[in-house]
Amino acid sequence: MRKWHALLVAAFTLCAMPTLAQLLTDFEGYPLGANGQVMFRVPNFSGSTAGFLESSPNLAAISNEQALSGTQSLKVSFQFKAAQTNPWVRLTTFGAASLPNPIISVTLPFSLWVYVPAGTPDFRLTLGLRETNPTGPIGGNGGTSGAIEFVGAPSKSGNAPAGKLITTKGQWVNVVFDIPNEPVVGFTGNGILESTTGKAVLECLAITPADSSVVGPYTFYLDNLAVVPEPSTVGVLGLGLAGLLLRRRRSA
Repeated sequence: MRKWHALLVAAFTLCAMPTLAQLLTDFEGYPLGANGQVMFRVPNFSGSTAGFLESSPNLAAISNEQALSGTQSLKVSFQFKAAQTNPWVRLTTFGAASLPNPIISVTLPFSLWVYVPAGTPDFRLTLGLRETNPTGPIGGNGGTSGAIEFVGAPSKSGNAPAGKLITTKGQWVNVVFDIPNEPVVGFTGNGILESTTGKAVLECLAITPADSSVVGPYTFYLDNLAVVPEPSTVGVLGLGLAGLLLRRRRSA
């Protein structure tokens, strides 16, 4: 029994050692209805993509309509204008009142959960990372100076990146960007993700319609944004520990 116990402890330690999951936000504790204030600005905030959008809906708001855990998430809703060429949305974190310009790792995967209601058209999701070479902690304000690369998209049309296709409706789906191994295409950058500190800023989520002729509206919910352990170095026990740590941090 002692031998098996020792092996289990050793395996658990080995799996958990590389990196622990680090939660950026689960949107708990913020006022319901706060719009464009928590990490992400409203969809039409960015001048890069505001021209593609109708004036309403225009939401990046704290909501209790859906939640992966706890009671709150971020509700995102917008609609494209008709007859646009290469439309997309730059859902930016630039200067948000809470959790602006959050630092993430470029050497580890980034995870988020998305819930898409029935009736929302399919869309593609891409990370926009700003190369600020930040030195602060994960989730801290990493600044706004530096080029932006699209991560998770092998190509783009105009400036609309062709990222991960989101098709599942009516349930929470985990979307993981294995940043060191994802394709990269430049937005304002050179198409090479570069950092002297191993970190960058999550400048935006880029949302591109799967069919550019479908105007929407597009509505989805985001929850539990986190830097997570490298899949190849973390086994079942390590992932279980990561989940436990996320739950603990949410309840702290």
